[in-house]
Amino acid sequence: MLELIEETPRCTSVVLKLRDWTGHRAGQHVDVRLTAQDGYQAQRSYSIASSPEDEQLVLTVERLDDGEVSPYLADELRPGDELELRGPVGGYFVWEESLGGPVLLIAGGSGIVPFRAMLRHRAAVRSEVPARLVYS
Repeated sequence: MLELIEETPRCTSVVLKLRDWTGHRAGQHVDVRLTAQDGYQAQRSYSIASSPEDEQLVLTVERLDDGEVSPYLADELRPGDELELRGPVGGYFVWEESLGGPVLLIAGGSGIVPFRAMLRHRAAVRSEVPARLVYS
């Protein structure tokens, strides 16, 4: 299952319902690999925007005009298309309630995406750990 949500004129969230997804930790990312009909491959990493408690996997993609992967994900991807994902990847930049706090998140541009997952996770588990987000 696939849904595209336009977040801003340059950012799109790709909502995926995966059959065999084993879950992730808030702050992790996946590698997305696309393969063209001629065999050419391009791969990029995208932070996961969804909470570990969500049923779907959400990737928020900033469309880069000269990019090889983001224009396809933002403009061309349609229900029924297949994506190759590897991950979740990364365990050094995660937050879960057991890590405590307070939590100060500082982000700019598309760097907000892993923090969206962390804040969604915080809300899902009804954490009372103090958290602040500074975004520019």
